Amino acid sequence: MNPPSNLDLAEIIQSSTAAAGLPNVPPDMLEALRILTESWNQEGHLTTAGAAGKRAGLIRALTNRMRLEDTLARHPEITAEPIAGPIVIIGLPRSGTTKLHRIIAADPEMQKLLLWQLLNPVPLPNTPPKGPDPRIAMADAYTHALRTNAPDLYAAHPMATFEPDEDVFALEVTGYNYINCSTVPAPSYKAWLDQQSFAGVYRWLKLFLQVQQYSGHAQGRPWVLKAPQHMGFLPDLFSVFPNATIVHCHRAPEITVASYIAMISSARRASCSIADPADVGRYAINFWGGLTRRYLTDRAALAANHNFIDLAYNTIVEDSIGCADRIYAAANLPLSQSSRDTMLAWEQSNTQHKHGKHTYNLTDANLTTADIAREFEGYIRMFGDYF
Repeated sequence: MNPPSNLDLAEIIQSSTAAAGLPNVPPDMLEALRILTESWNQEGHLTTAGAAGKRAGLIRALTNRMRLEDTLARHPEITAEPIAGPIVIIGLPRSGTTKLHRIIAADPEMQKLLLWQLLNPVPLPNTPPKGPDPRIAMADAYTHALRTNAPDLYAAHPMATFEPDEDVFALEVTGYNYINCSTVPAPSYKAWLDQQSFAGVYRWLKLFLQVQQYSGHAQGRPWVLKAPQHMGFLPDLFSVFPNATIVHCHRAPEITVASYIAMISSARRASCSIADPADVGRYAINFWGGLTRRYLTDRAALAANHNFIDLAYNTIVEDSIGCADRIYAAANLPLSQSSRDTMLAWEQSNTQHKHGKHTYNLTDANLTTADIAREFEGYIRMFGDYF
């Protein structure tokens, strides 16, 4: 039975332009959102609550894009902002990337994209010059809703207003975002996305950083970024960040994939009337297996001229400060004792399973270790010593 079409793109556009107070809707993003909303309506099995949540997310993304374009038009000097580095943390989901990202981001000398900035990168209209920024309360509400509606997802990936989070939130402003077909089934959108160039996506990621750096008067300070999906787009990433240091976190794929499937299944249960772990399993090995194979090819071609560091999950868990030392040395950055102390204080306040234990296994998705070994054969062969 076909689900009802719960999302009305025309209404989303109207609401977005009203929220932004701007008339110029970017045509490239509109094409992506047209395909995405059609896919969600026809294939996503969205519940009423799920459709409401996705509608709010699309309005946020489109409004942010218009506000960013308006800011850049009024301040063209922003595009001249130099971006130092950055350090870019990648790896299969659930391989220690979030812990390492937040450890590095605890360094007050490091620039990072905090959740409240990711969700609303430009100050809201009529924000008073003094007093709390309303974007902070909006991020608080976002994390509260996530913790309430998807506690399993929150336990796996806790989010906080003043913590950095995935660069995929920044990529929302392009409409090109694989998170859109993981948290809700969207095979038609994914098939379209697989055929698109991501060069413009990474140009927008740089613009996103430049706007934050300009508004924060933080020129010259290094950046730390993180998103597992960057591993499939190294040429595009290096085209805008030629001096990036890539930090690859490694963990056995039979563990990471099982954990990812459980996390994404939880996200789908929060938004969809059908959330089949077996479907998520097929999506997971297809998507991450394909991205990993692309990464291996790209890394072989790029490694001679770019900076790569490999870290094992167990090392990240057991000696995160030692990992930070290695990363800073490779990126030719100083790491003071006070910054080390701040990192250690963050780690001591954010122990594993602080927000609940995340449980998972492959059998829930009708997968076996042999399936994983076959799909990730090249990756296991090259990096198996890190597992």
